[in-house]
Amino acid sequence: MRKCSGTRGLVIWAVAAAVMVLDGAAAAQNIVLEQILVKVNGAIITKTELEERQVQLLRRQRDQGNLDENTTDAELDDLLSQAMPQLIVDAIDELLLVQHGRELGMEMDDERFADIVENVKTQNNIESDEQWEEVLAAEGMTVADLRRAMERQFIVSNVQRIEVTNKVAMTDTEAREYYNANPDEFRIPGQITLREILIAAPDDAPTNAAGLLLDTAAEAALEGKAKDARASVVTGEPFSAVVARVSDAPSKANGGLVGPLNDDELAPAVMELLKGLAPGDVTEPIRTAIGYQMFKLESATPVSFQPFEDVRSEIADRVFSERRQVAFNGFMEELYTDAIIEWKSDDLREVYEARLAAIRAAAAPTNF
Repeated sequence: MRKCSGTRGLVIWAVAAAVMVLDGAAAAQNIVLEQILVKVNGAIITKTELEERQVQLLRRQRDQGNLDENTTDAELDDLLSQAMPQLIVDAIDELLLVQHGRELGMEMDDERFADIVENVKTQNNIESDEQWEEVLAAEGMTVADLRRAMERQFIVSNVQRIEVTNKVAMTDTEAREYYNANPDEFRIPGQITLREILIAAPDDAPTNAAGLLLDTAAEAALEGKAKDARASVVTGEPFSAVVARVSDAPSKANGGLVGPLNDDELAPAVMELLKGLAPGDVTEPIRTAIGYQMFKLESATPVSFQPFEDVRSEIADRVFSERRQVAFNGFMEELYTDAIIEWKSDDLREVYEARLAAIRAAAAPTNF
């Protein structure tokens, strides 16, 4: 499999620029027509714009360390193929939000743009206009390109704030109701520390449907050995001494000690056996798949729950985020319904509609 050469890397990081390399004014005019992918309320999204989103994706992946000179062509193609449906949805969503914002009279004035530029310069230790121009050139942008991008972000952010975030709320009563309705989310498992003795059954011995040895005498001997071990403990021999003498469990090296374990880490049959025991009590032997086991309860802490006051903010953040997403999806549905979307490619339309359907299916509202 061929890997990225230096030339391949340059092409990948400059996909958008590459599509513009054509000879003659007529060719340039043709590509403008050919690059129109979809019209949204009369505004166009071009192939070049979509490729610019691909470039941004690849840059993010590179900056996160997910791409380097060893990335293969096939891996790049797979990444872009998987990302394409979401990139199309994002492009249309952004355009619809910007159009709605402009209808509300939103725009970014010169003063705000200047503040943004100064913040960027400060954060990146850019001290001169020459450095600033070099940074923009390295990104393939002009000041006008940057302003358009910043204005889109500004409008999208403000539309979401006005039409979505400001309309979502959660009261303290609702937070309490969520807490009461979802106790498992705030459960703190009980912890149990045990000592065990195992009288192991032979690994290769034939068994019946119940898991007992077909050799009934051998099965009886196992059971008898387990009962004798318990009797020794009950009559005063230290549990750890009996472990050292008869146990086949790996925990034998540690005096049979197991834990502490969360209560949900123990088999239900063992939890049932321990029910009602006090520290120091010893269970009856129980037949398991590996032989006869018995346990001494060393310590146990009961299940508890995080206090509501400790998780109030967590609940508010979680439910607010869910509600905000539901509200955003609902708002976008309104924009989709009112929009006139004209596709120039049926294949692209099908990809978009499939991804949109998946997003809708995954965004079903919760009870809260």
